[in-house]
Amino acid sequence: MSGIQLFILAIVAIVGWRLYGRLRAGELTVTSFIEWLALWLGIGVVTVVPEVASYLASLVGVGRGVDLVTYLALLLLFYLIFKVFVRLEHFDRSLTTIVRALALRDADHNDQAPPKPR
Repeated sequence: MSGIQLFILAIVAIVGWRLYGRLRAGELTVTSFIEWLALWLGIGVVTVVPEVASYLASLVGVGRGVDLVTYLALLLLFYLIFKVFVRLEHFDRSLTTIVRALALRDADHNDQAPPKPR
């Protein structure tokens, strides 16, 4: 096994351990944990047995295994960026609603309060 393979496997192990810690701390749902763990285990498998990527590439009609990995990585990145964008839009709308409600509440309180003496 080459040095880069050992390095990648060490990263996969560290990430897997951190995922498990976040699951135990309640920071990840079981579904998210399984999804992320499957992704990282897949990276580990392709690292140890690169022929798997070549075999899968031939099944879907892609020339080389590394090309398939690149395409899938780009698709995953764009999907994750989309999810982050949707979540940010949701937070933005929620924050706007909260700020608007607080401003209206404060305006009501200021209208009902007696004038301050000078």
